[in-house]
Amino acid sequence: MGTLSDQARERFWIIGSLLLILLTALFLRYASGISGAGPRFDEKYITIPMFELMESGWSVETAIDYEETKGPALIWPYALLGNWFGGDLAGLRQVSCLLFVLSGIPLLLLSLRCGVTGVNLLLAMLGFMLLPYELVLSQLVMGEVSFVFGALFLVLSVLWGVGGFRRSDALQPERGHPVAGPIVYCLLLFVLLHSRVHAVALAGAACLAVWQLSGIRSWPWWLASIVAGLLRIPLWVRWGGLVSPEYQNLHGLGFRLESLTYLGAALVPLVGVFLIVFLWRYRYCRWWFLAPLGALLGLGLALVAMPDLSIPEVLDTTVQHDRYQGVLATAVLLAGGGGQLTVLLLGFACVIGLASLGAFAALAFELPPDEGLGLLARLQVWALIIGCGLYMLTRGFVFDRFLLVWAVALSILWCRLLPRWLLGMQLLAMLVIAGRLVGVWLWQSPA
Repeated sequence: MGTLSDQARERFWIIGSLLLILLTALFLRYASGISGAGPRFDEKYITIPMFELMESGWSVETAIDYEETKGPALIWPYALLGNWFGGDLAGLRQVSCLLFVLSGIPLLLLSLRCGVTGVNLLLAMLGFMLLPYELVLSQLVMGEVSFVFGALFLVLSVLWGVGGFRRSDALQPERGHPVAGPIVYCLLLFVLLHSRVHAVALAGAACLAVWQLSGIRSWPWWLASIVAGLLRIPLWVRWGGLVSPEYQNLHGLGFRLESLTYLGAALVPLVGVFLIVFLWRYRYCRWWFLAPLGALLGLGLALVAMPDLSIPEVLDTTVQHDRYQGVLATAVLLAGGGGQLTVLLLGFACVIGLASLGAFAALAFELPPDEGLGLLARLQVWALIIGCGLYMLTRGFVFDRFLLVWAVALSILWCRLLPRWLLGMQLLAMLVIAGRLVGVWLWQSPA
């Protein structure tokens, strides 16, 4: 009877978590009136190829040779589902809302595999919804929501394929899927790479996380990543770059350290809490040196590679220029007034952000890699490290919301690694940020 009671309680929290994300999405959609509002932010650009597909039909010109920064794996599903939902902007936004709600399913499956139970399932779902920009993007036609949906399944495919996880209520470790796992992962990575190149960071993270567990036996995952990457080359060749020709001045290959400074600082809301845990409990762990190493790297970047936070008044796609924009830029500009204090605040945030990432890595590497929690923690650490590092090799725009696509399962780790009081503080901080973003993006006039 006790077992049945435990199962019933778990089902209760699973259903409650799914209802939470569904009701939140519906509340935002109808309370904000966004379904009937005009284009917001990047919607005026990203919806052009979607409307062309819905209105002009499918052809090489409309399906591949369009002008946008996102790949066909994003454009095509929106065009198909958007037609079913009315063929207008409100219908396209409904696709985002649907994908946001459905993202709760892989998140819960990941949570269960990592030993999250009871009310923590609800808290993990709440933390996922409060990830910066997730709530507002769930109501708009942007690239992140569909990518996050696929990225969660990609991460789940890695944990499912490797197997061997132990849970407190399991007497035997779970059998892995050494053949099916890498194949499913390869197919999902292929799709994500044709949505946006940010998937490269997730691929590298998966390979390194499995390598830390299995060593040379991780080769199927490396091979799957290589195959999926090679399948992205034809689109690169046809477009002549990472994105379609018209936008290649805004997004392309290059070298700059300033993007590392900015993204390192932008990490503070996501991983800063791990620095508190590290200094409080785990500063003497085997990997303790990663936190001061991150701080030193952040200090070096702040001294030699400070980004310019000024925003051009007009978007000119014919001119190459960098742009740093998001929660962090807004916060330091408001606090520092755009002067020398802004530079000091940004540099300090970079030191704290990279120290926190080092502390997160130190905590993650202490966890057993043959458990779901340990593997997921390693995967998230490597995704953030590689994702930020990739921007050292690019030029163009850098936004805080890019971090969202590499932090898809971070809320699970908050629930498992943070004491309850600190988890409450983290969720409260995320609520404040999310509330501000919702007010600006959904309720205020278009920008």
